[in-house]
Amino acid sequence: MEFLNFVLIFLTGYLVLKKPEKEKTAFSLLVIIVLYMVIHFLIGSRGSILPPVNY
Repeated sequence: MEFLNFVLIFLTGYLVLKKPEKEKTAFSLLVIIVLYMVIHFLIGSRGSILPPVNY
């Protein structure tokens, strides 16, 4: 799942650098990525067996 996030982030950077006219699409994609990462973190942290401490 993290690899998919990296690919989408690099795609967003590519759109901004190489095709500036697609800036709105890149920003929308970035917002979707951030929301997905937050949801993924919340699901992973709420369902964990161990307490939220780094071991």
